[in-house]
Amino acid sequence: MTESVLNDLLRRVTESGLLDDAQIDEDSVIGAAQLEAAGVEVEVDLDPELDDEDAPDLDAIMSGLKDILTVSEDRWRAIVEEVASDIEDALDDGELDADVDLRTDLEAIGVGVFADAIIVVFAGETSFPDALVHVQLTPDLEVEDIEIIGDDDEDDEETTEG
Repeated sequence: MTESVLNDLLRRVTESGLLDDAQIDEDSVIGAAQLEAAGVEVEVDLDPELDDEDAPDLDAIMSGLKDILTVSEDRWRAIVEEVASDIEDALDDGELDADVDLRTDLEAIGVGVFADAIIVVFAGETSFPDALVHVQLTPDLEVEDIEIIGDDDEDDEETTEG
């Protein structure tokens, strides 16, 4: 079943034209795509969560992929604003350089799409040079959770609930 699900997902993604260089990688389908609202190319990982007992919802994954890649600029700015505000509120004074504006420093570099959630991975070159910011969105593109994950110690996480 695993192979047929992944082949079906790969076929659907290829036919949609949403990903460049789509291919199967272990238990997911990966590729690259343009996140138009952010003006960047991102790595994309479509995860049908094959370990779950339920049959994967490929329609939901495809819908989530299309929704995040075609999000409006206004909605994208609102997501970035909420992420930046939540991080600023969660961090203590001095933990973030006052001269750094997260709204311009955070850049989307990756997207993970599941049937029930979307993860956008941001890099903050100045604000978080040794970490990545993982933002979980609902299928309706509402911020659900934010995690700052350091390169050196994944146990050292700052989490905010949206």
